[in-house]
Amino acid sequence: MKKIRRPDKAYLYSTLNMGEFMTHDNLPSRLAFLSLACMALMAGCGGGSGGGNAESHANSSIDTAGRIVIAESGSNALRVHDLDSGGVEATHQLDHPPSALHASPGGRYAVAFQGTQHQVQFVDGGIWQEDHGDHHHDYKNASRLMSWKLAGIRPSHYDVQTGRQASIFFDGDANANPIRTAGMRLIDDASIAAGSTLAALNLQQPIHGFAEPLDNKLLSVHRASDAIDTLPTHLNLYLRSGATYASQRLLSTRCNSMHGSYTSGPYTAVGCADGVLLARHVSANDVADQKITAPTRISTLVGHPKAPGQFIGFGNNGTAPAPVTTLFYGIDGERAVATPITPTGWAAGNIQRANGFDRSGNRFYILDNHGTLHVMARTGTTWNTAATIAAAVPAMPTAAPWPTITANGARDEIYITDPVARQLLVLDSQTAATNARRDLGYVPSNAL
Repeated sequence: MKKIRRPDKAYLYSTLNMGEFMTHDNLPSRLAFLSLACMALMAGCGGGSGGGNAESHANSSIDTAGRIVIAESGSNALRVHDLDSGGVEATHQLDHPPSALHASPGGRYAVAFQGTQHQVQFVDGGIWQEDHGDHHHDYKNASRLMSWKLAGIRPSHYDVQTGRQASIFFDGDANANPIRTAGMRLIDDASIAAGSTLAALNLQQPIHGFAEPLDNKLLSVHRASDAIDTLPTHLNLYLRSGATYASQRLLSTRCNSMHGSYTSGPYTAVGCADGVLLARHVSANDVADQKITAPTRISTLVGHPKAPGQFIGFGNNGTAPAPVTTLFYGIDGERAVATPITPTGWAAGNIQRANGFDRSGNRFYILDNHGTLHVMARTGTTWNTAATIAAAVPAMPTAAPWPTITANGARDEIYITDPVARQLLVLDSQTAATNARRDLGYVPSNAL
């Protein structure tokens, strides 16, 4: 088999499109040979690095566009779509309909949250790559549902350190008797294969939160006794030792109505009622924290590994009956500033229903509640409108499941699910031209 260039690293993020409350997936960004992004896209493998005997390694490279994992609305079925053949490679029956889908840190596994059933299941996408020293070997086998299940009360947020590790945050339950407290479990691809976690942290209270892992550090949530709502107010810094974490200190910067987080380069950004809490990782054991103010609440942070220190923060502004509008801000970690981003034609009453980056991190796609796709292009730290595509999704749903957007890590394509038309829209990520509309035969949901 001929060698092909190794694809770029892939981008992964997760967003819960539940009005203003959405999560990032510390996007996820994993190796492109198996990229699970938004819809758990298993993007293509690219050829081996080529050292050693060419004949003995002749079959070590696989040229594939990859696979996409999509959940069916109201069903336990999780379908693995093969992008090379255009068909369904396999359908796996989960125990319950997934509340969210994420990618494992290395991109090999789909991580299926089942929030109200208090567990997480895993599907091996069947595409992976191994480092054989003098070359990389690509594999493409049948996908399979893993037997291991991770139990925990209300899995909610999922945060990834690119290619290394990910945390699953369990909110707990304040209404249970006795009360079930929140906690975090740390995983990587090897631990999923082994059916075990790497480390655990148990909090002292139930709370809707997150846990951002970076090497041996962890930033997780704390709620002060005078909190204005049930959401966190502060970050606590933990250090890992083996399978446990020890608290180091509570960061002083207050962040009311804390929700949404992302780690990019040496920065972790967290959404607050009045802007963003920015934590700069100054050493292996410590961070420095400060507030970046914004005129509206930021409840979601997203980013891309190819743009370290850069974030997009957004949230909904206004309350009914006045128009509720999604506002966007470019967050520059190095300068500690938030700059408004306004897509051309973005009007009062426009709400984002789906968003995602392309594989380069230089284009950001926003689908609004009217079905219009806004393509934003980045130059340095500045975002400007590159294209506006009306009726990209001709008929928008009036309730969840909403469309989702994800990028192929090996090719210049993005994918948008269309729940009303029961289709998968394939776009050229450079030109925004429509390459195909593929009939799914079912209503896609939770394809994150």
